[in-house]
Amino acid sequence: MNSEGPANGPADNDGRSALPHTPPFGIRAVHPGDEPPVAPPGDQMAPGPRDRPAGNGLAAMASTIGVVLAIMGTFLPWIVVDHVDSGVERLIGWDLAFDAVVVLATGLVAAGVAGALWIGHRGLLHKLLLLATGGVLLVVTGIEISDIRAVDAASTLDRSIGSGLPVVALGGVLLLGGALLDRGSWAFGED
Repeated sequence: MNSEGPANGPADNDGRSALPHTPPFGIRAVHPGDEPPVAPPGDQMAPGPRDRPAGNGLAAMASTIGVVLAIMGTFLPWIVVDHVDSGVERLIGWDLAFDAVVVLATGLVAAGVAGALWIGHRGLLHKLLLLATGGVLLVVTGIEISDIRAVDAASTLDRSIGSGLPVVALGGVLLLGGALLDRGSWAFGED
């Protein structure tokens, strides 16, 4: 006579559960005293090569820090002007609209490349983009610094370089460093 146990479902005459105790997905249950199931010695697969190349941690970190510095430098003072009447005027990079847009657009392109490096992509295209973005940042800061020096020599205003331009330049240097630290191939078509 079968009856239902309180928590075990249907039970046989001895009070044991009548339901099978096989776990899902065809895994055999091991009962006390049974020999545990083991795979035959030849069934184990040898570990194969990685599907994705090892990460580019150092290049990705340098590129990411370079991007952050370049974008952050846009909102720091680029030019500090000391007026004759003891007033100090600080012009941030965003006050120089064209240069700020160039720096921000370059930073966004470099951010995309840095993101690709973080997920394991590598190759010549990534290196070229990092070299180009780092170069653009260095050219923009070089032009701005030379403009400040030229105006300072030609006028009575005391103009100096603010903290934003060196920060943007350091971001450009880190982007160039990220390109050189990338362990990818220097040939097209390989990722």
